[in-house]
Amino acid sequence: MQSQQLFWNPAKTITVTALTTAIATTLVIKGIDFQDLLSRRIKQTNYKVEKVRKPLQTLSGHSTWIYAVAISSDGKTIASSSYDGMIKIWDLPTGQLIRSIDAHTDVVESLAISPNGKILISGSWDDCVKFWNLRNGNLLHAINLNSDDIKAVAIAPDGDTVAIGSHRGFIKLWSLKKGTEILRFQHSSPVISLAFSPDGETLASGGKNGKLKTWEVKTGKEKKTISAHDRPIWSIAYHPDGETVASGSQDSTIKLWQPETGKKVGTLKGHSNAVFSVAFSPDGQTLASGSYDNKILLWEVESQKPMEKYKGHSKSVWSVGFTQDGKTLVSGSADQTIKIWPVSVKKLPPKLNVAKAKPEIIPQEVQEIVKLEDLNQKLYEQIDLSWQESPTWYEDLEYQVRVDIDGAIASYEPMNQSAKDYLLDTPLPKLMNDGDRQPVSQKSFGLFRVVLTPTGVLEVSPWDGWE
Repeated sequence: MQSQQLFWNPAKTITVTALTTAIATTLVIKGIDFQDLLSRRIKQTNYKVEKVRKPLQTLSGHSTWIYAVAISSDGKTIASSSYDGMIKIWDLPTGQLIRSIDAHTDVVESLAISPNGKILISGSWDDCVKFWNLRNGNLLHAINLNSDDIKAVAIAPDGDTVAIGSHRGFIKLWSLKKGTEILRFQHSSPVISLAFSPDGETLASGGKNGKLKTWEVKTGKEKKTISAHDRPIWSIAYHPDGETVASGSQDSTIKLWQPETGKKVGTLKGHSNAVFSVAFSPDGQTLASGSYDNKILLWEVESQKPMEKYKGHSKSVWSVGFTQDGKTLVSGSADQTIKIWPVSVKKLPPKLNVAKAKPEIIPQEVQEIVKLEDLNQKLYEQIDLSWQESPTWYEDLEYQVRVDIDGAIASYEPMNQSAKDYLLDTPLPKLMNDGDRQPVSQKSFGLFRVVLTPTGVLEVSPWDGWE
């Protein structure tokens, strides 16, 4: 490498190489890795965070990790839960602790407050869901799921329907008014996140297997399965307009989805470790995320870029949430503190325009998105029209199906054991035998993922997704 010379005066010359070496030596003496410092600087230039915020106040009182925080709709009360089974109630404006509740005998991983601010719901690893009077801390009711850790709870906008997600993959819907179970259905893996749509008609669930599923609340019927992440989905949140769902994952990314179509409309990359919590602001303009990397990022939804970084927690951030006016963010961390942060509310169009978002093109020979959608629809219609019998299987059957340029099925391959065992119970063999055509050419074909669920739902999508 050639050294460029810097002339300070005619008598003195210092090379950039020597100067760099001197700086590196000094940093090493101070215990700082110079190359790591440079790489961090380079990584940071990949995105621009406009502001770094500091908290307005810090609430201390827990003696173990804080797993969840929930905020009342009037913005006056915070509930927090921790690893030791404790729940604490705080006055948000003053930061004063109102009461402590020795609530559970194990970790309380999830909390939810009813829209009217009267009832607090807690879910714990002690297999119990409990309902509390938020104003006085009295226990109203308890449900024991018998040897099944509760990983997530959520309450619908109607204030009556409560969703409970468990380690064994069960999702239970419970009526607060009647005090009875409404429905029960099964996710494909442990359920670790839940969220109701703004209209309360759909429930989204995130699994340990990275699958994002949506369900019809009235019937419990599965609406859509999205292979969202390769790692667990720790948190999901609906945009206020109901047209977008955000998922935060162990893979350190946040992804945005159209829940009705299953199409991905964005991937947010800024965290260096697992994303434990995501939350949309009430106006839908901002998304907050908390991570194992100790950071909180605020993203502008329209541009999908980070706007602000909140620094203050010394350990992982497990939970974030906005007050109803969108002016305050609350976070709970493994450092045993709750922090209150100011939020700048921008006057931007309140609705996320997902219509302009273009799905990425999959790396297959058929590359035109219009043709890809056409083939996807043709394959779906073929299978749907031929599938007349009720399912006899008990888990999803997944196949890789190859179609030619005209939409005829050229081949298929079972992707799990059940798909092999129940192949003859599906329409695929008959559809392929009925097709006299061969692929037009080896260069014109599409690969698709076909899933037939035990509940009778057919899912067809490009093999690599709409990417």
